[in-house]
Amino acid sequence: MRNWLMILGGLLVGCSSQPTEPVSNTYLLPSGNQTVTSAIATNQPLLVVRPVEMAEHLSGNGLVYQLSDTEVVQAQQNLWAESISEQLTRRINNDLRQKQSRYWPTELTPALSTMGVPRLQVKVNQFNGHYTGVAKVSGEWLLLDAKGALQGVYPFAFQVPLERDGYDAQVKALSEAINRLTTQMAQRLSLFTTKT
Repeated sequence: MRNWLMILGGLLVGCSSQPTEPVSNTYLLPSGNQTVTSAIATNQPLLVVRPVEMAEHLSGNGLVYQLSDTEVVQAQQNLWAESISEQLTRRINNDLRQKQSRYWPTELTPALSTMGVPRLQVKVNQFNGHYTGVAKVSGEWLLLDAKGALQGVYPFAFQVPLERDGYDAQVKALSEAINRLTTQMAQRLSLFTTKT
């Protein structure tokens, strides 16, 4: 990926002596496999998926790439089309609706009372491309029961090889890591029973 960045940088700088406007590319996480669900089953309790918390260096608009063990950069022309926290929250919510049937996941909204409803919180520490040719996603997710008592803290760490150089491949690899995360979550949720 580093060679790709240097070549791209050289092309942008050296192609023309005339000043050019920088071109920005914007990206959305691909959605998981979605099917339309017509209605909530009456026997499914709600599970509130709280907004995903991103580490400070990941919370900007640019995609993040790790150049070495200590250096990370945030792209200036390769940007998220929408807040990555919002994209991840929506993706996790939708994936969990498809991958398990014990709960009906729903995003937190002002109209929804969370009293007596179990909650899921995801904290992301890594969500970036890496100089070794992989996308890295790591952090932890927490599960709280209907009374707000912590039921478990589950660390996660995924590395997905990039199929080729470039930010598009990075986004696809990050998406695959989220797919693996939501599969792990769904398996754990199927074992979790609410306490009232």
